Amino acid sequence: MGFSAAFAVDPRVEQGARFEAKGEYEKALGEYRSILADDPQNSEAYYLAAQVRMKMKDYSGALANFRLAYRYKPSMSEAYEGAAKVYEALNQKSKAEAERAKDPKNNPVAETAAPAEPEVKSEPVKEEPKTEPAKVAERKVEAPAEEAAPVKSRPEPVKDVKPEPENEPAAVAKSSVEDLFEKGKALFDEGKYKEVVPVWREILAKRPGDPGAYFYAGLTRFELGEYDKAEYNLKKGITYKDRGNDANYFLALVYEKGKRKELEKKYLEAYLKKAAPSAVFRATAESRLAELRGDAVQAKPETEKPAAPVQEKVEAKVEKEPKEVAPKKKAAPVSDGGPTIEVANMLFKAGNLEPALQMYKELLDLELEPEERYFAMLQMGNIYRELRDFHSAATRYRIIVQEFPDSDWATEAERAQLEAIWQEKHAAELPRATRR
Repeated sequence: MGFSAAFAVDPRVEQGARFEAKGEYEKALGEYRSILADDPQNSEAYYLAAQVRMKMKDYSGALANFRLAYRYKPSMSEAYEGAAKVYEALNQKSKAEAERAKDPKNNPVAETAAPAEPEVKSEPVKEEPKTEPAKVAERKVEAPAEEAAPVKSRPEPVKDVKPEPENEPAAVAKSSVEDLFEKGKALFDEGKYKEVVPVWREILAKRPGDPGAYFYAGLTRFELGEYDKAEYNLKKGITYKDRGNDANYFLALVYEKGKRKELEKKYLEAYLKKAAPSAVFRATAESRLAELRGDAVQAKPETEKPAAPVQEKVEAKVEKEPKEVAPKKKAAPVSDGGPTIEVANMLFKAGNLEPALQMYKELLDLELEPEERYFAMLQMGNIYRELRDFHSAATRYRIIVQEFPDSDWATEAERAQLEAIWQEKHAAELPRATRR
């Protein structure tokens, strides 16, 4: 199969292959576990681990890893085929065929449902200066605006909106867009970033200029590492009434990635100007801004990592000052830092492990839907693993397997539990992960 360039050059991949060729399967799995400790959604690592499990005749382990591989990369045909071969080895041909049928390339219905994305993607963006010449001039590059609303609907907004009340579709259309928006937020919360991209495009096609769609499109592109597109969309999402100010914070993160310190400083200041004292990103923003200004930074936190990045310094500060973590009141709005799965996920992704862990704990005290509850526990287990508290991680995973055996994440929790137990026994041998 073809691996991504970054994955193919990872020395752990080559070392794992050497161990596998020698028949040292546990050592090979150790290399792939190390990769998954850094990137829990790495489909290639799951696939390689599944191949090793097949050679070990650990069919249940192989099946779990093949399924995780295609969960995180639905287009990975090799993973569906691998799962089918597991069932064939067990003489369960009907289940083998069922696995192959899941492969999108073998599913013509799924293929015919997909083409909506390219159509929106090809919509020209050149005519935007008619409404926003200053912003477009400042960006200089318009191509990243992949989520931009189709220009065709902008020159004649009155014609698009006014005729609707005559045959009463306006309320229905509004409800449809709102439902689509909630669907998009749910997909985003689940970490299905590639799947949610066309949702934001569709909303912007139906409701041009929607700041909420731009905001979430910006967060989605940030998560995908597409920072130029994130920048474009986040700037248009600043006016989003619910979380617009958070767009300033994530724009600062975009500029931090690009090492554009003056712009990073500008947007951190804009965020702090409007952020409530209890806002979830406030402590992180204040610490980073102080560093950018050259102010005296508080004593460096003691940490096991000698070259800890800035984000990890912030984690230690928040741990010492828990009062700055999101409030525990269930009714607190998101813009004031109320705990939500979405914000906890963003903290985790940004490397703010302690604040993320605290927020997931707070969420468990609320009345969550079952799927949100077990997802929060799964994320807590992942954080504990990154903090090298493998025992606590295994405990969280075990709760999911015991209490939610039929959940979407039970398979991953079971696999992760075994990984955490193994890691606890071999902690001294594992390389220390570094996050940025």
